[in-house]
Amino acid sequence: MAYRPKPRATADDRIATIVTKDWFRALAPKVIPRMHRAMRVISRGKFVPGAGLVLTTVGAKSGKLRTTPLEAVPCSDGTWVIVGSNFAQDHHPAWTTNLIANPNTEMLIRGRTMAVKADLLEGNEREEAWQQALAHFAGWQAYTEITDREFRIFRLSPI
Repeated sequence: MAYRPKPRATADDRIATIVTKDWFRALAPKVIPRMHRAMRVISRGKFVPGAGLVLTTVGAKSGKLRTTPLEAVPCSDGTWVIVGSNFAQDHHPAWTTNLIANPNTEMLIRGRTMAVKADLLEGNEREEAWQQALAHFAGWQAYTEITDREFRIFRLSPI
């Protein structure tokens, strides 16, 4: 039998392995948002590692402004797709509930703030956006093996 070397894991494979670990899912929601906030302040919003944009939402219950760094999938039509994965926790992230209640909002991207409208995607449009998201970050697919929750997916369109 001929020796066949084991295929090397891609960066996406390694990331998918890390993001599904229990320790990562417990630690990341506490550490990553703080790191993003600090980097956003230091860089004046021009660089937030691991986040494509910083979304500002209006609290659905409180009415207070909330900021959330999120990975975003840039689309060729000038919109962005965002996925409410919430580190594969069993509940939707609060920012998704806020967007459903108040879809007109703002995002900070590469140091620029712009007004956007968020549309919750369903059906074929959701599936198409999901495939775009997976092509951008395969870790989201790994999350689906941890939770039965269907992630909310939004399209952000400039106003």
